Amino acid sequence: MKYQTTWLALLIAITSSLAITNPAKAATVLFDFGSNGSFRGVSVPNPDPNGNYWNSLQTGVFYQNVVDTTNTPTTIDFGFSTGVGTDSYNGPAGDTSAGTPASHVPDTDIDTVALGILGVKEAAFDYVTNPSDTQPLRFEIQQLDPTQKYKLTFFGSHKFTIDDTTNYSIYSDNTYTTLVASVNLFVGNGTLHNRDQVAVLDNIAPQVGNILYVQVNGATSSSGYLNSLALQSVPEPGATVLLLGGMLPLVGMRRRRTM
Repeated sequence: MKYQTTWLALLIAITSSLAITNPAKAATVLFDFGSNGSFRGVSVPNPDPNGNYWNSLQTGVFYQNVVDTTNTPTTIDFGFSTGVGTDSYNGPAGDTSAGTPASHVPDTDIDTVALGILGVKEAAFDYVTNPSDTQPLRFEIQQLDPTQKYKLTFFGSHKFTIDDTTNYSIYSDNTYTTLVASVNLFVGNGTLHNRDQVAVLDNIAPQVGNILYVQVNGATSSSGYLNSLALQSVPEPGATVLLLGGMLPLVGMRRRRTM
């Protein structure tokens, strides 16, 4: 019985260790659509008030090895594949045409608690859209891990929109013809803007070339809006299940030897 108890204790210890370490392998990357270098934009201070690190983006730049929330470089690259415009005017801070963009950050009206990890004023302050206003905005998140699934959390907010709702979609390749998943989000109506809602696409596998092909578009006619995005990778649980399954026969073998 002594050996049986020892093996059971070892199994419990390893199982507990896996339960702790598997979530730790999940990485979260935060994208702020606007920066100090973009039109009427501001960058998120790193770290933010919650201790997280961001990637504040501007147009005309292809970003390689973006950092995760711990400021660790990843393999992930980011780039826009259509025209893109950035601004903060009529976003959650309202009229930002006077003074400096930073002077209007305190005016950013969001529910920081409801938005969770995206509840940072500088991140919500500015946004991207397609400048044509009749075409979708598209971008690619590249160099993803094919062994993992991804969760995308979108925040979009804008006053006086032509289209109250923005649709966020994932496509299978750069032709943007085969839809993989999509979700809608109310971004604003008249003087009202979204201040406390996000849209989520979960359990999304990387597509052709280990890329996520993302489209942002108005639900009916005009272009949509995107202020910030959280990308979380979650390792597949298969390896843990296989390891535990392989250990159970060993426990049984040890039990037979001690009887």
